[in-house]
Amino acid sequence: MSTPADRKNQLVWDQIDIHQYKQALQLCNRRIKKGEKSEFLFALKAFVLTNMPGIAYAEEAEKTARSVAEKQPPCISLDVLRLLGRVWINIGDSAIDEISKMWERAVKAQPLDEDLAREWFWGTVKIMDWRGAQRAAMNLQKTFAKRREYWFWAVVSTLLLHNSLPEDSPERKLYGTLSYRMLAKARDETPVDTTVIPPRAIQTSQEVNLLLELLPYVAPGDAKKEALEVLNSKNLGVDSTVGSGDWWGLARKRLDLLEETKDWKCLFDSCKSLLPTHTDTEVVKTEDTTTKEDKDTSGRGDDWRVWKGFVQAAGKLYEEGDKEVSKRALDLIVNHRQKVSIGASRNGDLALVKFSSLFHDSNDGPEGTPTLLEAIEEYFDRIGSKSCCYEDLQEYLEMLEDSEKTDFLKHLEGSVGKLTAEDDNSKIAKIATIINQQKFAYLLTISPLNSASQDTTQIITDFIKTALDIYASSLSLGTSLLTTDNQHGDDAAILAVMGLVRLFNLTPTDQTPLYQTIIILEALLQKSKHNYQALLILVRIYLYIGAIGLALDIYPRLNIKQIQNDTLSHFLLTRMSTLFPSEKRVPFFLSEAGGIYDSSRQQAPNMIQLAFERGGYAQMMGFLEFSDRVSGSLCRSMWEVELRRLVRLTNFPYLGPMSEVGIKGQLWDNRDFAVVLDCELSTVGSFEKSCRLGPTPSERWVRAFAAAEEVLWYLESYLAAGKESNGAPNGAITTKPVVPENTASKIAEAIKADEEAESKDQEFTNAEKWYLGLISVMSEAIVATVMKDGDAALMKLEEIHTTMLPKALDKLPEGEADWSLLHSLWMVKDSCAVTELLIRYLGTLKTVKPAIPKTAITTLSETIKTLKADIETKSKESQAKIEDDDAIQVLVDGVLAEDGIGKVLRSAEVFGGIEKVAEAVKRTRGSVANCFESL
Repeated sequence: MSTPADRKNQLVWDQIDIHQYKQALQLCNRRIKKGEKSEFLFALKAFVLTNMPGIAYAEEAEKTARSVAEKQPPCISLDVLRLLGRVWINIGDSAIDEISKMWERAVKAQPLDEDLAREWFWGTVKIMDWRGAQRAAMNLQKTFAKRREYWFWAVVSTLLLHNSLPEDSPERKLYGTLSYRMLAKARDETPVDTTVIPPRAIQTSQEVNLLLELLPYVAPGDAKKEALEVLNSKNLGVDSTVGSGDWWGLARKRLDLLEETKDWKCLFDSCKSLLPTHTDTEVVKTEDTTTKEDKDTSGRGDDWRVWKGFVQAAGKLYEEGDKEVSKRALDLIVNHRQKVSIGASRNGDLALVKFSSLFHDSNDGPEGTPTLLEAIEEYFDRIGSKSCCYEDLQEYLEMLEDSEKTDFLKHLEGSVGKLTAEDDNSKIAKIATIINQQKFAYLLTISPLNSASQDTTQIITDFIKTALDIYASSLSLGTSLLTTDNQHGDDAAILAVMGLVRLFNLTPTDQTPLYQTIIILEALLQKSKHNYQALLILVRIYLYIGAIGLALDIYPRLNIKQIQNDTLSHFLLTRMSTLFPSEKRVPFFLSEAGGIYDSSRQQAPNMIQLAFERGGYAQMMGFLEFSDRVSGSLCRSMWEVELRRLVRLTNFPYLGPMSEVGIKGQLWDNRDFAVVLDCELSTVGSFEKSCRLGPTPSERWVRAFAAAEEVLWYLESYLAAGKESNGAPNGAITTKPVVPENTASKIAEAIKADEEAESKDQEFTNAEKWYLGLISVMSEAIVATVMKDGDAALMKLEEIHTTMLPKALDKLPEGEADWSLLHSLWMVKDSCAVTELLIRYLGTLKTVKPAIPKTAITTLSETIKTLKADIETKSKESQAKIEDDDAIQVLVDGVLAEDGIGKVLRSAEVFGGIEKVAEAVKRTRGSVANCFESL
């Protein structure tokens, strides 16, 4: 039942929930004036104050919080202490240490209160204060020694404190040794017979994993050797009672350690003992019957990790002169493949391919070793109808000589020609096999083509036609599929798309292949609505040709959620603020992609607390690394830069200062580029890369643009200081603006490094380099004004006016108007916005000597007006060319040309017919035109 105080407190919380902080503060002050002196009321008032803008409020919040936290006798109310914890968090990093101090004072006042002691520990875990957590955990394990989990909490928190300290810190070694000794004591107390086991001994596989996780950090001597001793021991090893809870995880770790220590004999024996054994010599090769022989093959180690280690160890031992071991390995692989039905053991079949590859270059190997070509051909004959076939064989195919590659393709033709298709299942298997054949054909015949010629065009065109014929013939097999299923021949259509993109890259002045790609992908997605690969490629193609609105239409169908935004949103959002910033969906997608970082930062402590509670100690390092990877994500900074540009180019709400780039100085690139099907040679580069929008932004890009945004934030905050900023969170800016240091040198260093890098590793477009050069000069002008050096500031303004801005439109991309022209024009438009910001700043200066002439500022303003008009003229010219009826008709004729792919695209049954194709081309051109109209 609630008390009167509870009801009064709820009134305050109601005002906080609707962000009416002044009313909430008034409610608190009224109660205090009436004489109410409860600890919770003062803590609540401090919490309200931390949510109000202004240095005065922040100082009063800290003073009020300290009056409660430091009172004597200490406050011991859990509710009050929890609320004070939120107050210290809101105040900022300078007050974080107060959380542990306040809980420690409370625990010392009530040393036997276990709930209070646990709250001390959880309070520090939630803010990842590992020094405080270590002190709290050590207190728990000493005071409540019968609770065995507290011992392991102390071990883990001591290890986490060790890892959080700098490498050169003398304390780091101290805490590492302490953590190791505590866990070593638990290890030594663990008996082989677990019927009776000491409380602080290791009792679970998670605790074994914790020991293995700890060793590389703090174990004296050879950590790998000691880890192997643990994994081979009878009390904690792979086959022990304690280790049985995670048998396979521990077994894999042992294999990894044996490989890292190059103990090939032990690795061979360990893998051999894990591989399936066969007690029956009868071979059963029917696909629809499960026999005893099939069951016998499902051994504990029928896993590719075991087979791979087995083959690798055999090869290394052969190199060292132990020929007999490799012969036994070959016999085991061959025997295994004979004992199972065809296609039933992918791992065993692939093991023979890998075994053969070890001796390919030397033409060596034990007697009976097939050539690599023979092994690959046999693998295809057995596994050719499975989707994994191409991925499994690609690296080995690239090892073959050119003549062997030709022989392999001939073998595929023969194998496919022998396939029968009596029922739907066999027809589906045949289609899958043919598609795999085409993937290999692309890899070995299309991917090597790197120069435009009539012969090259004909080869690629024939390949595309074949792939589209396969796709069309497969559609009849998908009539009974669910709406969520993909058609059986979708990969054939994607191969055709890859061929068309290759045609475009060989002759980039002709966009016809890209429009044909769109027709194919749109048709595919009519029948396979959730084909992820097709959706991703279509988004990229739409972006590439400048149809940004259509890309935004397709993107939601990917249904990207939560952490996937960090890995996949780059397919759409890279450079998005310079493609179509005026589109209302752009800020929504950027905000959604950026929102995961705050939520992840809040969830990480909860995940760690849950791991402590459930004894998942080995997962701690994974949780912390995950938290660091997300918090320090490259994409987090990229999307923030994009959003900040939207502020300048649109009416998107105001943002605060630029966040720190990375975490602890480190950036993590979590983007997934490999999700799209890739049949390119490893020496060529991925298919996905061939349709990226310019150089790929990475660390140099992020750091350079973050430095630029700091300059622009200085201007914004200077202009907004002391008055309400339009849309600013928490109202007025209250901190004194600080001039960014070394901006020009940071930008110059990034651009120089980029120009010295190989073309495939470059990150900046020409427009971005020009823009950063402008910001660099602006930063020097600002520094000059802060130093009150009017002459130096004027010199930089003249450089902007006479050197930088006149070159803004000099190097615009030529040819068809596409993403690159949109990007360049929007970058110039943003340069106008930032220059206008500089002009407003210069107009407020009063103390610069000599004063900057008003004529210089006026002239700069006129130049910006002229540049804006030039941008509008260029965009209108581009829009007119895009909307020209004759040009559209020429494009439609090219897409439907009967002497090429157009003849196939005319199919009404598959692609909708001539009228539908023409309509799709016109719709796409209209979308491109809309993007230029927005300029």
